[in-house]
Amino acid sequence: MPKTDFDYYYGVEAEQFTFVRVPKVLFTDKEHFGSLSNDARILYGFLLERMSLSRKNNLIDAHNRVYIIFPIDEIAEIMGVCHEKALNILKELDEQNGIGLVKKKRRGLGLPSILYVKNFIINGGVESSTEKSNNHSEPQERLDDNAPTSRSR
Repeated sequence: MPKTDFDYYYGVEAEQFTFVRVPKVLFTDKEHFGSLSNDARILYGFLLERMSLSRKNNLIDAHNRVYIIFPIDEIAEIMGVCHEKALNILKELDEQNGIGLVKKKRRGLGLPSILYVKNFIINGGVESSTEKSNNHSEPQERLDDNAPTSRSR
């Protein structure tokens, strides 16, 4: 196979490939996330990206929760859909109408809602059904730090 001579990235070219990270579990855990459309999964990735920016900009409420401000028009633009479709995609994720990965707090006065993006990890960890079925090991015994051992007797 001939070796290809790849070119370097120069200046602003380095920014042409920015990626949105979408948690794999949103695709693999059918029990919890099977009802989500792929659009909702991708939007969640964009929301997570915005959350890291909010953290850097110190958008943190009185309870130490990071929040984002992501107007529906911006969601529609970034997702390449109309305003109504963007609302429906966000509804799939919200607490009241969807699976609960996003909590909306209305601000009124025509201001966009504050969005709290919730952690997708359930009860300390999520295993997909395939990972559960592939895990055939016996449960491990918890050790008591104060229990006597063979050397302490």
